[in-house]
Amino acid sequence: MINKAFEIVNRKVEAALSEQGYVRRNVTGTDPNELVTLYTGEETAYSVLYYYDKKHMVMRTCSMTEDGPDNEWKTIGTWMFDPATDKEREAESIGNDFAESVSGPVFVQASKVQKKKKKNTDDGSGDPLFFSKRLVGLFPELKDEIKAEEDGYEQFRGVAFTREFIVPKVERLLARNDKSEIDKLSEILSAQYGYCDLDTRSIITMVILNSVTDEAKIKSLRENMSDELVKAWKAAEKFRGKKVKPAKKKKQSFMQKMAEQSIENRNAYMNQMNNR
Repeated sequence: MINKAFEIVNRKVEAALSEQGYVRRNVTGTDPNELVTLYTGEETAYSVLYYYDKKHMVMRTCSMTEDGPDNEWKTIGTWMFDPATDKEREAESIGNDFAESVSGPVFVQASKVQKKKKKNTDDGSGDPLFFSKRLVGLFPELKDEIKAEEDGYEQFRGVAFTREFIVPKVERLLARNDKSEIDKLSEILSAQYGYCDLDTRSIITMVILNSVTDEAKIKSLRENMSDELVKAWKAAEKFRGKKVKPAKKKKQSFMQKMAEQSIENRNAYMNQMNNR
């Protein structure tokens, strides 16, 4: 079943990437624990993997060099897929999500400017709208709510939308105490925190995760969460329920300020913005 599911996912990814000039390469994985496919373009490469031990389907990307992918892979999507319980329908959903990820304007633009960016930039490419769409697989009703938000407002209100629609869904999910759902949520948040822009990272920590106060639920979420996000969440917790004193205005852009601050200061700054 897993080979069939893996091919279902890749058919959808290949269809989306081929329209952008990417070519699927025949590669043989050296690790018996995984299945792997590779797609290469002029500036970037994409790869789809399945890890047998974790039962994870993963989409990732990196820059291209003259010798091929630079192998500095960044995860852009992770889904659980258990061949014992999941079938073709689940594989179709994963494939649709991955295909949407690499065919959206955020990724198309990112691939065009990939080589122009510094490797150690502190800014990602996914904005709050992109992040919200990544949660549709877990919360299907978000699809209509996102559309209503886009139709009703000139600009997507990342913080307001998250508070109104995403946080309540996260609270209900945690109340159900279903480990597979909690693990999937942790995986999505971890993947998107590592990829998305600074505004979205602050939304993940300051708005979503800081809404979780029950210690048992916090522990459950952190069990399958990336070390990077756990660290950021712990820093953000210091500002839960507090109003941060406004900083003096400087002749800098919002993104420049955010890039120059540490994780703690960045979260404090976003908290200040949210409470204005």
